[in-house]
Amino acid sequence: MNFYFEAAKTLDRMDKKQGSIKGILATLPEKDRKRTAALVIETLKYKSVLTEVIELTKLLKEEKKKITSRNLALVLVHDLLLSKSIQAGDGPVKQAVLRHKTRLHGEFQKIKIKRGARSNAELAETGDQRAARIPRYVRVNTLGWSTEEAVKSLISRGFTASSPFESANCFAIDEHIPDLLSFSPQTTFHEDPFYKDGKIILQDKASCFPAAVLAPPATDDSFVIDATSAPGNKTSHLSALMKGKGKVGVSGAKD
Repeated sequence: MNFYFEAAKTLDRMDKKQGSIKGILATLPEKDRKRTAALVIETLKYKSVLTEVIELTKLLKEEKKKITSRNLALVLVHDLLLSKSIQAGDGPVKQAVLRHKTRLHGEFQKIKIKRGARSNAELAETGDQRAARIPRYVRVNTLGWSTEEAVKSLISRGFTASSPFESANCFAIDEHIPDLLSFSPQTTFHEDPFYKDGKIILQDKASCFPAAVLAPPATDDSFVIDATSAPGNKTSHLSALMKGKGKVGVSGAKD
């Protein structure tokens, strides 16, 4: 359930205009960043219809002791209506939503019919550019192959080197971070053979900056310390920039 609280807090920060959507998402804990970002973005796309459903069912009024904010209600109702259901263990907050499951689904279907929507996707707010303009970033693992090889392979699979927002099959080479590619927000890679083989790494642009700014030398006697966290994307990025030479020492917060 902490995942939903984190997503709700992220929406709270956006409502208070404490930063851009991209900047706020970049501050999320790296462990759950992709999952939280995906829920936040999808919730923003359907915010209008979800808000209407919540108001019609009086969910917040009747469950105010358990569901403590509108944004928490939004992310929970999003997953109930538009995903595989609420991805959390049984508990008072989840039960507070499930008590209204039939009414929530009923009002959602009424709105769908009223708006003449043939699919859930037609209820999305396509004009919400905050959600629509965040590309999906992929870093080429240069320990296994080069960016040039990756680009050629992607093109051979039907992708086009262009703006990632032109279509789902377009991608671009990032102008700031070497070996970083950007794709359409709708593009997924979790089942992609490149991802499964470790040839590409799903990594947000913000988390690529530390290694890129450090720019460690690719020499056998190099020794770099990653003191930011446990081994992860930034550590592997350092190793890639060092071309597998030298050593990378890791010191996490608990070490």
